Amino acid sequence: MSLSLIIPMAADKPEYNKEYPHIFNFTPDGTLSCLKTITGLDLHRFSNIYITILKKHDEQFAIKRLLDLQIQRMNLHHAEVVVLENVTSCQPESVYKTIKIKNISNGIFVKDADSYFECDFTEENGIATYPLDKLKTVDPQHKSYVALDDQFYITNIIEKKIISRYFNAGGYVFASANEFCNYYKRLGAYGSIYMSHIVYSMLLDGKNFRPFMVNNYRDFNLI
Repeated sequence: MSLSLIIPMAADKPEYNKEYPHIFNFTPDGTLSCLKTITGLDLHRFSNIYITILKKHDEQFAIKRLLDLQIQRMNLHHAEVVVLENVTSCQPESVYKTIKIKNISNGIFVKDADSYFECDFTEENGIATYPLDKLKTVDPQHKSYVALDDQFYITNIIEKKIISRYFNAGGYVFASANEFCNYYKRLGAYGSIYMSHIVYSMLLDGKNFRPFMVNNYRDFNLI
């Protein structure tokens, strides 16, 4: 089995009508911020890398051209930009549409575009985690938190409520893209949902999720 890496960036915020989306800013070494966030991962482990953006932003800011140049600069021969025609309601919908457009059938690693970390991971269901108390600067109200049992399985995940010292660092592994899609279709009717809602629903059905602890975590929203 192999994993596809998906970086969904199709959110349409009101400020983007007047301002350039900050996730497409450049870091000091000339790398786009959203791509810098994946450099802590072993990118050779992924069969494909899909960077999902919105057509509206591409037309406003020529985002695809920038990303294509960066992909070439970084020698990411297995990476490509996926352009969504219409605004999505939430991150899970962006992931779902990427899976459908690219006919992804293997496992997926979903990576937030606003956090950096380094880690090892397996191809089973998992969540990137980091201890809140290790942060020097923190924005706790915008994170999801996970609870672990004594066997190191995830038992709960919830948005914006501190239920343990561990929060989601911005990465999710789903062993089956098809299973992710089935759960999205079940929950998508409720409108805007978080990735944590997908995970929680799977937990309720007895699906196992393991945490994978990350190192050198950085929240790019605080830089």
